[in-house]
Amino acid sequence: MQEPSDAWAVVTVTSPVTAEVLDRHPECKLVAVSFTGFNHVDLEACKKRGIAVVNVPAYSTDAVAELSVGLTLAVYREIPGGERTLRKGGWVHSAGGLEIRDKVVGVVGLGDIGLRTAELFRAFGPKELLGWSRREKPAFSAAPINGTHTSLEDIFDRADIVSLHVALNSETLGFIGRSLMERLRPESVMVNVARGGVIDQKAMSELLSERRFRAGLDVFAVEPIPADDPILQVPEDQVVITPHVAYKSIEALRRRMDITASNLRAFADGAPQNVVLPAAGEDL
Repeated sequence: MQEPSDAWAVVTVTSPVTAEVLDRHPECKLVAVSFTGFNHVDLEACKKRGIAVVNVPAYSTDAVAELSVGLTLAVYREIPGGERTLRKGGWVHSAGGLEIRDKVVGVVGLGDIGLRTAELFRAFGPKELLGWSRREKPAFSAAPINGTHTSLEDIFDRADIVSLHVALNSETLGFIGRSLMERLRPESVMVNVARGGVIDQKAMSELLSERRFRAGLDVFAVEPIPADDPILQVPEDQVVITPHVAYKSIEALRRRMDITASNLRAFADGAPQNVVLPAAGEDL
């Protein structure tokens, strides 16, 4: 399909918006990202051209938080393994799964999604609800969450369940490294519904294969997962994987399109919203 060279806006979900793309649209004034993350947009190239960038924040907060809990339950109750057993004609799969009640839950990253995830976990009656963020979030320690802020090391030392909600950027690439993951116990579960790149995936695959802990993963360092990726060699009972669908509920997708359309209208009306990079001469 031929791209109109006189377009005033470029709309993208996850397709990269590079300097080359912008050069093909000399009239572009706005890059509208129909997604929360915008690390696939060359912000420096936009800034040089005076192009504004907007995104769609918080459209999938509930969807992502719910899948974090869902992956935890899938690992704890061995749901995929039970289904595989039934489909092979079997019945008894394991001696039994685990409950979330009275466990220690750690939430890494306390933005909107992390806070909502913590709120959902609180409903299960955990023994403790620990949280880490670069800045303490009053909403995490207040009702209904009633969590305790602590260090990353303390979370990985003590938590039975670790749920990751850290944005991917230059500071968080490989943020969860081998030394942190080695603190987990064989009965621990680490869930990642954030971005694959925040974890050292090679180290994680090795540790999972050694049965050092278990995991529920919706995101990966390279997507789609290459056929030779070590994560696919991890024993099935050690990891539950889904193909980056945490955000993909029907309700969230509708909300995303509505907010994207609203962003375009607001910019055209001279009152931009959800701005991550202002146009030349404008302030956030």
